[in-house]
Amino acid sequence: MDSLCNLKTLILSQNVLNGEITELIDVLSGCNSSWLETLDLGFNDLGGFLPNSLGKLYNLKFLWLWDNSFVGSIPSSIGNLSYLEELYLSDNAMNGTIPEALGRLSKLVAIEISENPLTGVVTEAQFSNLMSLMEFSNYRVTPRVSLVFNISPEWIPPFKLSLLRIRSCQMGPKFPAWLRNQTELTDVVLNNAGISHTIPEWFWKLDLRLDELDIGSNNLGGRVPNSMKFLPGSTVDLSENNFQVPLPLWSSNVMKLYLYDNFFSGPIPLEFGERMPMLTDLDLYSNALNGTIPLSFGKLNNLLTLVISNNHLSGGIPEFWNGLPYLYAIDMNNNNLSETLDLSRNQLSGVIPPGMASLTSLNHLNCQYNNCRVEFQQQPVANPGRSIHI
Repeated sequence: MDSLCNLKTLILSQNVLNGEITELIDVLSGCNSSWLETLDLGFNDLGGFLPNSLGKLYNLKFLWLWDNSFVGSIPSSIGNLSYLEELYLSDNAMNGTIPEALGRLSKLVAIEISENPLTGVVTEAQFSNLMSLMEFSNYRVTPRVSLVFNISPEWIPPFKLSLLRIRSCQMGPKFPAWLRNQTELTDVVLNNAGISHTIPEWFWKLDLRLDELDIGSNNLGGRVPNSMKFLPGSTVDLSENNFQVPLPLWSSNVMKLYLYDNFFSGPIPLEFGERMPMLTDLDLYSNALNGTIPLSFGKLNNLLTLVISNNHLSGGIPEFWNGLPYLYAIDMNNNNLSETLDLSRNQLSGVIPPGMASLTSLNHLNCQYNNCRVEFQQQPVANPGRSIHI
């Protein structure tokens, strides 16, 4: 035991460990003076409740318990870890609450509690003295909401976040006003957060440079300015909302753009492909877009997926395929596009996307002089005038 008392770092991650950790923590915390600063038990199969004795590891700076099977609440004794800088508890089965004592940890920089079915209500008390906090993540893929954020709109946080990732938590119905002084954000995820109404003007005026903006699966609407700034390789997700404005034209740095299930209207801007040439994924499914497909789509040289189905687009399909060497998924269904698509002499290879079988207005598909094959998973819609040239 004396030798354990002198430990500063204990790393036992990825060792297929199982069982509970109460005995280990009791031993480590039973020292007259514990020097332990780093405890890494991540990526094992450890379970049970987190013991209160964790709060006796007074010199602990890094607590990494992610990817295990812990249950219950975060113990209130964690508020005694005044030197704690990183708390990683993601990917467990913790189904309890977040204690107010967490708000005492003035040196805490990162909180990662994603993929836990945590319950209860979070108020400003859990953040009250987190002066060093830069990253907070509570991200759940499931749409089921079990944790509620009830933070006063008048509250001014003592920290400046760079990363905020919250998904499948109740934060609405209004856009969280406590973000109005968060001028250093680079990642903003407020997905499936029960937020409605419009995004306030003060958010657009924060002059952020974002790597990720994800406010999908809410009921947001209102203005979406072109002035938003994004870092190289960024992702923007405004899907499943109520935006009823023309398509925004953002920074050339945006790589993934998801605007599906909204009411974006008007034509796709003619210069779209020139203004956003780094796009790899573009999903405009189920909006109210009209007009033609712009020829500038041929400038999207990195495009992998293109989804523009369920709109009111019309006219021909431009022959811009030479400029899209990596494209492997296309969906143009349920528009008013004309009947001919010529993909010949483009060095295409692989399987023609099955979705093309549903293009009811497509009468002539020409893929000659490529290396394509047809493996339609459904029969093409019957049309006696239809022809496919491979």
